[in-house]
Amino acid sequence: MERLRLIIEEVEKHIELLNYEEEKLKELLAKETPFKDYEGLVLADAFIFRFIKAQSAMGEKLFPHFFEFLTGKPYTEVAFIDILNTLEKYGFLKAEEWIRIRKLRNQFVHIYPWEMQERLDALKEALNALKILREVHGKVKEFLKRKGI
Repeated sequence: MERLRLIIEEVEKHIELLNYEEEKLKELLAKETPFKDYEGLVLADAFIFRFIKAQSAMGEKLFPHFFEFLTGKPYTEVAFIDILNTLEKYGFLKAEEWIRIRKLRNQFVHIYPWEMQERLDALKEALNALKILREVHGKVKEFLKRKGI
């Protein structure tokens, strides 16, 4: 249970930092040329880095351990899609949305520095996906709180 609590705290920290960067990023993306200076690039990179960290912490740590908590089954004995489907069954997320967020995370890893429009589009999509990260984290946290964890 302690590990699950620590994972929740880790995800929460990533989301707090994303929340901090979110408003600045929205202002940046509203500009006609958002990446014309280093400040814009650094902000975008910070958001991308934190988004990747949050998504990975949730998908690779939180979901498997939370699955074990919910079902009593070892997460190592099931496919990740089964973990997502179980979490969807309990109402914590929609598996399709999470798969889309995972693809977005992978997209960030493969965008080259000169692909500014791709970066811009992916950042806008990540801002929308941030709402889902917050919602899923909140549901899991509230559930665990009700269980005394």
